[in-house]
Amino acid sequence: MLIINWGTASTKRKSVMETKKTALILAGGKSQRFYPLDKCFITLNNKPLIQHAIDRISSVTEEIIVAARDEEQGRRIKKIIENSNKIVFVFDSSEGAGPLAGFLSGLERASFSYSIVIGCDMPFVDPAVAKFLLEIASSAGYDAAVPKWGNGMLEPLHAVYQNAPMRAAIKEEVRKGVEKISDILLQLQNVYFLPVARIRDIDPGLKTFTNINTAEELKKIIA
Repeated sequence: MLIINWGTASTKRKSVMETKKTALILAGGKSQRFYPLDKCFITLNNKPLIQHAIDRISSVTEEIIVAARDEEQGRRIKKIIENSNKIVFVFDSSEGAGPLAGFLSGLERASFSYSIVIGCDMPFVDPAVAKFLLEIASSAGYDAAVPKWGNGMLEPLHAVYQNAPMRAAIKEEVRKGVEKISDILLQLQNVYFLPVARIRDIDPGLKTFTNINTAEELKKIIA
């Protein structure tokens, strides 16, 4: 894997700039810490978390795909979101893909070359940050643009992927039993790891990375 960090000249990459982009929202994960509730249905300011994510990402993408766990969850989501007829739904149907099933199904359905992938529990995704990541990846032809913290931690579920190479990498690694997105990134040819410090220039509080995993986290946000 060729690792590209901020500051490295991107002009060496062939530009594959495409004006239209896809947003893939992952909703099929198990909400173990919210059990028996499904966290994409949890409300914040009287709006489901997944609706917050849709509203924020829709301004920078032309296509929104929601990857649901199964058809039942998909039907339930359709009932609670606005303009559901404009949302494409896919399901975790890839056998043996485990937690990556929704990710793979979404990329297989995407109409455009690049997708920004986020979780359904990210109500503060910053459209400007999403646009920045999309532009970095697509303008230079990177396989992925992934935010990276100073301690080395990655944000693979707040990142942009070129669909074709990421699909191929997921399929190959799933055959080996790999289930972590961070491991799959190692199989991509050129990944741009963007220091989170650069994102702070756009979103000083870095709220864009906020995801709600527990009732306690939700209470802190509401307070």
